[in-house]
Amino acid sequence: MDKKKKASRDRKITYLLLAAAVLLLLGSTIGSTRAALNYYSENYTAEITVSQIGVSLLENGQTVSSRDYDKDEWKVSTNKGGKSTSGALLKNMLEEGEKLALNKKYEEKLTVLNSGSIDEYVRVRIYKYWVKDGAKVTTLSPDLIDLNLVNQEKWVKNPDTSAECMELYYKGILPSGKESAAFADTIRIDGEVAAEAKIETKGNVITTTYKYDGVEFHVDVEVDAVQTHNAQDAIKSAWGVDAAKLGIL
Repeated sequence: MDKKKKASRDRKITYLLLAAAVLLLLGSTIGSTRAALNYYSENYTAEITVSQIGVSLLENGQTVSSRDYDKDEWKVSTNKGGKSTSGALLKNMLEEGEKLALNKKYEEKLTVLNSGSIDEYVRVRIYKYWVKDGAKVTTLSPDLIDLNLVNQEKWVKNPDTSAECMELYYKGILPSGKESAAFADTIRIDGEVAAEAKIETKGNVITTTYKYDGVEFHVDVEVDAVQTHNAQDAIKSAWGVDAAKLGIL
């Protein structure tokens, strides 16, 4: 039984690259960052070795996180260095001492690199949400976190996804060693966030409490891929979508 399970795992070729970034809005400074790289398996099994898989997430031309199978083990590199298995977006969004400005566009060019030795189909998932004291804030819209999407002729959006969790599919094959067109180029916090306030009046005292006081905005980016062999079935099994209908094959 153990040998069968190990053989099955060795044939799995779908993986997840997760890079997350957190920016503290109140105080306008870079806050804590968190990210993780996780390998996960799907039902689909193909006649191909896992040693050919590899993917990297790039931010403004620099690798945030990458994962490649090399010599029977995962080789991970991140912009955090050391033995860390996590990367961090938005590390250089603000200059030292710079305050975050609402409505200002900050460069945030995001691309995917096929760092493996085989051609692949690529999917990106983008999560946008607000957090306060470790809990998600549902009263602030994820639309106020404006990650500007570009090259929509190359990145097909799944119409069944939402502003909080968007899925983008790279149209066509991303060859081994090649970098995709960017799927985002700037990020901006909409000034409307400052209009979200609660006003209380007690006698002659009027108190205004902004909903964004003490909150963080989160942008998480996941990248995963499947091989081109038997692509229609592989994509259906791994991602649960009809590649032909989406127009990504």
